[in-house]
Amino acid sequence: MSAEVSTRRQLTRDRLMAAAMVLFAERSVQAASVEEICERAGFTRGAFYSNFESKEELCLEIVRQRGEQLVLTTQEALAAIPEAGLTQNTLDEVLAKILVLFDAGFSLDEHWVLIRGELRLYSYRMPGFRPALLEVERRATELALAAISETLTRQGATLRIPLAELMPVMDAYCERARMNEILTGSPIGGWRQGLEHLLRALVVLPA
Repeated sequence: MSAEVSTRRQLTRDRLMAAAMVLFAERSVQAASVEEICERAGFTRGAFYSNFESKEELCLEIVRQRGEQLVLTTQEALAAIPEAGLTQNTLDEVLAKILVLFDAGFSLDEHWVLIRGELRLYSYRMPGFRPALLEVERRATELALAAISETLTRQGATLRIPLAELMPVMDAYCERARMNEILTGSPIGGWRQGLEHLLRALVVLPA
């Protein structure tokens, strides 16, 4: 019975977060009220507050889930790299496979690009929310970087920039490229080729 209740509770939380994300993209985090989130999800305020203490807690859970998804997708993509050492001849094929897995598991959909920007603007305007948001993002980034570091070591590869700078560089490129696609109405997916070129330029394989 407890498992059934837990599943039902999670479904409620998921619906509330899904409704909130749509409203955040439409109206901003600050403008979207708890009442509007409940109405969009089809729940009462009581259902909201039995799952989240505040809108800020809901926001953190959205970021936490996305961070977990990033880590799992990164690990899955890196697992596609063969044990045998990479060469320039095999690097392109492996990078293409990694980006397909990354795109499938962590799609840069229009809503998320807008929502993430709104969440960061919200943390800028609400300094009390900022430390919690940054901590959630830091944990996810550290786990992803640990997986990348292990793979680079296994391959005997190095980077042309410090490892800690790799995620911000890739993140900034992907977000900017995806936002340009949204604003210009360009076909979705052009960011993959650019990211592939970026990784090829940054990763140095052993001689």
